[in-house]
Amino acid sequence: MRRRLPKVRNSRTYKFQVAALEGYFTVRQYEDGTPGELFMSVSKQGSTLSGLMDSFAISMSQGLQYGVPLKSYVKTLRGTSFAPSGITDDAEIRTASSITDYIMRRLALDYLSFDDRLELGLASFDDMPEAQTSLLEVPQPVADLAIAQESVQVRAQAAASVPSLSISVGDAVAKRDTTSADSVAPLCYNCGNQTQRAGSCYVCSSCGSTTGCS
Repeated sequence: MRRRLPKVRNSRTYKFQVAALEGYFTVRQYEDGTPGELFMSVSKQGSTLSGLMDSFAISMSQGLQYGVPLKSYVKTLRGTSFAPSGITDDAEIRTASSITDYIMRRLALDYLSFDDRLELGLASFDDMPEAQTSLLEVPQPVADLAIAQESVQVRAQAAASVPSLSISVGDAVAKRDTTSADSVAPLCYNCGNQTQRAGSCYVCSSCGSTTGCS
């Protein structure tokens, strides 16, 4: 479906020079600022070039209104080479290989997003807008902050429990030392196994014999 421009429309008119050729082209816009129509006028080049430029502008205008993306035009027509070509008077586009090459690159700089221009090779990361680079510094979500704080609290509690753990381990070592002192208990005179202390006497766990105490 064709998307027609409103009755009253905004527009931009560009004056340009490529080598010895001077001209103008006007871009008429939709309400959202996207281009929808192109008019061109070149000077001192005869009726043939003027007619071709008019046909080119009409064809591009029809395509834009029927939904052809501007990015597709730029990708296809950028870099076309024919006379006149050479140095321009545009500080951002110093040279152009043709009139269409200049126009496509000018439209790309003014109407395409940075990501589209980067994909087409018309921009570098050094040209990234400041508003877009600020997106790289996204603040940490509140939920993540709460999880981080909870993790810090858990680590603090774990660190606080370390001394008590060391004390309990020390107690266990002390108990082990006291029980190991019983390793000097005599051997059972009946079966020869190690006896265990039972009060003031020693009892054999194997045969039940004692050292004389009941």
